[in-house]
Amino acid sequence: MPKTILRNLQIGFGISLLILLASSTASYISIRKQSHNSAMVDHSRRVMSRVNKILQDLQNAETGQRGFLLTGMDKFLDPYKTGLQSLPQSLSRAHDLTSDNPEQQQIIDTLSTLVQSRLAKLENLVNIKKRGGMVSVSQLEEGKTYMDSCRLLISKIIDREELLLNKRSEELGRSSGYTSIFVLLAAAVSLLITLFFYFRLRADFFQREQLQNDLKRKDEEIQRRLSITQRIAREIAAGHYDMQIQDGEQDDLGSLTGSLNEMARSLKTSFEELNNNNWHQAGLTQLGNLLMGNKQQEELTAVTLGHLTKYGNCVNGAIYLMEQDELVLRGSYGLEDPERKRFAPGEGMVGQVFKDKKEKLFENLEDSHYVISFAAGKVLVNNLFILPVFDGNDCIGVMELGALQPFSSIQLAFFRDAVQKVGTTLAAAQARLVVQNLLEETQAQTEELQAQHTELESLNSSLEMHTHKLQASEEELRVQQEELVQSNRELEERSKLLEDKNVEIAERNQEIQKKAAELEQSTRYKSEFLANMSHELRTPLNSILLLSRLMAENSDGNLNEEQMESAAVIQSSGKSLLTLIDEILDLSKIESGKMDLDVQPVFFADIVNGLTAMFAPIAADKQLGLEMSVAEGMPLQLETDKQRLDQILRNLLSNAIKFTASGKVTLHIDREQSQTNRIVFAVRDTGIGIPKDKQHLIFEAFQQADGSTRRKFGGTGLGLSISRELARLLGGEILLDSEENKGSVFRLILPAKTSDATPAAFGTVQLLPIELDFAEEASTDGVQTSQTVNLPADKTLEIPIPADIPDDRDSIVAGDRFILIVEDDIEFAKILLKYTRQQNYKGIVVVRGDIAAEMVARYMPLAVLLDIQLPLKDGWQVMAEIKENPKTRHIPVHIMSSLQVKRESLLQGAIDFINKPMALEQMGDMFRKIEDALTRHPKKVLIVEENPKHAAALSLFLGSFDIASEIKSNVDDSIVALSSDTADCVILDMGVPDRVGYETLEAVKRNPGLENLPIIVFTGKNLSQVEEMKLKRYADSIIVKTANSYQRILDEVGLFLHLVEENSGPSTKSPGRLGFLQDVLQGKKVLVADDDIRNIFSLTKALEKYQMTVVPATDGKDALKQLEDNPDVAVILMDMMMPEMDGYETIASIRQDQRYENMPIIAVTAKSMMGDREKCIAAGASDYISKPVDIDQLLSLLRVWMYG
Repeated sequence: MPKTILRNLQIGFGISLLILLASSTASYISIRKQSHNSAMVDHSRRVMSRVNKILQDLQNAETGQRGFLLTGMDKFLDPYKTGLQSLPQSLSRAHDLTSDNPEQQQIIDTLSTLVQSRLAKLENLVNIKKRGGMVSVSQLEEGKTYMDSCRLLISKIIDREELLLNKRSEELGRSSGYTSIFVLLAAAVSLLITLFFYFRLRADFFQREQLQNDLKRKDEEIQRRLSITQRIAREIAAGHYDMQIQDGEQDDLGSLTGSLNEMARSLKTSFEELNNNNWHQAGLTQLGNLLMGNKQQEELTAVTLGHLTKYGNCVNGAIYLMEQDELVLRGSYGLEDPERKRFAPGEGMVGQVFKDKKEKLFENLEDSHYVISFAAGKVLVNNLFILPVFDGNDCIGVMELGALQPFSSIQLAFFRDAVQKVGTTLAAAQARLVVQNLLEETQAQTEELQAQHTELESLNSSLEMHTHKLQASEEELRVQQEELVQSNRELEERSKLLEDKNVEIAERNQEIQKKAAELEQSTRYKSEFLANMSHELRTPLNSILLLSRLMAENSDGNLNEEQMESAAVIQSSGKSLLTLIDEILDLSKIESGKMDLDVQPVFFADIVNGLTAMFAPIAADKQLGLEMSVAEGMPLQLETDKQRLDQILRNLLSNAIKFTASGKVTLHIDREQSQTNRIVFAVRDTGIGIPKDKQHLIFEAFQQADGSTRRKFGGTGLGLSISRELARLLGGEILLDSEENKGSVFRLILPAKTSDATPAAFGTVQLLPIELDFAEEASTDGVQTSQTVNLPADKTLEIPIPADIPDDRDSIVAGDRFILIVEDDIEFAKILLKYTRQQNYKGIVVVRGDIAAEMVARYMPLAVLLDIQLPLKDGWQVMAEIKENPKTRHIPVHIMSSLQVKRESLLQGAIDFINKPMALEQMGDMFRKIEDALTRHPKKVLIVEENPKHAAALSLFLGSFDIASEIKSNVDDSIVALSSDTADCVILDMGVPDRVGYETLEAVKRNPGLENLPIIVFTGKNLSQVEEMKLKRYADSIIVKTANSYQRILDEVGLFLHLVEENSGPSTKSPGRLGFLQDVLQGKKVLVADDDIRNIFSLTKALEKYQMTVVPATDGKDALKQLEDNPDVAVILMDMMMPEMDGYETIASIRQDQRYENMPIIAVTAKSMMGDREKCIAAGASDYISKPVDIDQLLSLLRVWMYG
């Protein structure tokens, strides 16, 4: 039955197939012919359309040319330009469409020639008009002749195509009739499809059956291979990494087995490397434990060789160390009486390794080949490894290891790392010997310093005794002179005796004047001697303080407790001596008339807060009460020298607490009752008091109320003497009211304004608010010199120049971190150089000022440590040269000096200032400042501005130069931001109300830790002299808004933040920034409304550089018209002062249109008065910018408003 059905199906499908094949053939022929006729009809239509397009483009070009000839306006040339662009394409397309018709192509070629000629004529006439010439009628008639010829040819082409179109349409109709005959035959197509699917299904049936059999066999094979793979994977997981699967199939399962084999090999390699690393690190750890402690050199070499030979599977070893230009054997293992114990550098293989500073490996050595001198003498080993021993970059010795088996790479790596630890440890042992020597040298210096101090006190006592004698002699002469005058009155008649007496009086007067001159000279000598000796003592004191601190810390652990205690005593004594020296220096300055004052407003609240914070803990320790108060009705401030006032009050309060055992100490500030322009600072205590007969002594130098050898309280007796003289300098005085065993009251009375006072002092006092006179502290460092600088012949002074000291300049290579030290004190420079190296820097030392800036420019160090007092050129000149050079101005400079010039240093661009002599902690702080200046990227600026858009624009501008910024709009947020985060600089826009601006400045400067933060004031106001002086009390720089104010801000910020200048010109923008602005502004259209065409021209030039399209308008009405004609305008720049319709009216009109409710409009005005911005915003402007326009600010504002 199935066979019969299959046979019938075959017969039926066979007949259907024959019928369908015949009908389909006939239909195909008919449809193909019909399709061809239809295509030809469409072809004719396209030729006609393209020819009409040629005529249309030619007419448009002629129309545009006529409009331009009539009006001279470029906008009429748009059709002309469009025609020029499309005509060549239309002619080419028409030529291609008629490729089957030679006659038509010949006509089109002729037409193309005529069109080109016509276009040339049109272009010629346009150019004549652009040059300002006149077009003649003959030229226009000639163009018309060309145009008529073109129309004739186009009509001819169209007529020929219409004939072809009619003919082809008739052929298409006939073809359609024939096609209908074959419609009935279409049913046969279904039979053909049925037949097709029949055979296809039949074939699929058999094929599917075959595939099922194949899949069954494949599944069995896959199961077998998977079982093998799983078994091998379990073996690998168990740690048998040598197991491999042998599977040669190239299918996915074969790839899986290959990956499994690769994983096994990788795991084997990884575990082997892990074991090797563990062995390596364990060996280094054990070696480190053996090297710990204060071991001697011999013990270190013994434990090192013992561990390395045993752990590294060696049989012998030796260590040679460099001593007195020879390599000396200092340790051996497994050697019997080495033949050679000393080698010169380059001698033998040991000396050669030291000289080359490179390791050498010898393997498979034979006795017959061994002719090189090794430490072992005769070679009894087959393998030898010799490597240099380093301490940092310095080679200090050579290590030799021998083994019977060849060295593996793991062993060699272990030996290389181990020798680094050994070198550092051996160098530390040698350094401990150096420290011991330094300790002995420091003790000798201390004894010498004590002898000098004793001699100083003796000389001072002698000078005072001489002074008293001269005063007594002067008093005696004065009495004698009075007696002679009285005798002259009584004995007028005795002229001869009178003449004799007059001669005697004249002689005595000359003697008095001579002795008075001697007294004055003696006093001056004493003051100069004290000042010079005070500075002279600072040089050895520097070394004593630093070295004693290093020994007291005992970082190497090589000092016992007694030695550490001795070093601490040296440190404490040195600090006490430094305090005494500072007091002597202050006294000598006052007596010699060289004490300068820095007069500035001083707030009483600051005084009370500072003194409370300082003395409250001290009073609490003594269980004393401490009260400080300011009387009601007092002004907020007085004008005086804050530093000197603090010094006086600190001394008075310190004495009050010192001499008070119980009770309390108070400070009360009030006006003087008799003179309201004088302020009284009353310090009252309940202490021991001062007897009446001793009260006049306590204000004398080196005097105390109890000066006996059994006195209870210590001190030099200089404090009150200095305080009294400082009070006189400030135009005031100190009064004492005391009763023994009941307490004392010291009253400091000062004028409310120091400039109103007449200070009673030695010499003339100059009030210098900013600049200081450093002449009195010329460098007198006692150093060994090797050269002098001779002045011209009329000068007799020779300036000593210190000798250069060895540094690292010759060993500096690319990539090294190094610091340049400018210091003429050789001993202190050596200490700085050593500490610099300890901080992993290299150092270059310059001992004179005239070449310092040149050395900075030559070597370009990471930072500069600069002293002020230098020979030939002082530190201020060096600082100026560094900051004026664009190549070096970004380099951080840290100033160090015994002068009190911290503010001046920071204003000059220094990152910080430190007083000499300095302690070890201060040196650490100095290097941390340098590290912070070098590593902080990007730099951060705090912007205080109430206008968020202007602040964002300035932030965007600074950000394009890699300067991070943070924006705040009020005082409180600014202080919180500065306290919680690190900012390098503050930019305050004084467009905010004056009260808010000054509150911000005041709050920043009074906040602890922010007093030295650079502040830049950015204002659009024309400041009066009073306003400028008021701002300069707080601000480090004042910038008035001008056309290049943004660039000035960048220059000032760059100076304070030590930025590298990548461009030499002030207006040069970085390529990255230009590209950024072009991406943002490219293709945008801006409407510029201004009645001054020059402003429009300049803004157009500036904005077109960033590929912006500028639409100009000369008044408000024109602006409205241009905006209507150009609805795609993205932003508007509106001048507020224009004729007919000003900017306020124009903005109001624009805002009435709902389409432009959110359009950014930036108001531009020449005014910068208070309230102008609010008026513009009220009129509907989005933002405000003043003339002259700062293009950087404008571009930033455009970026902010267009993209948020």
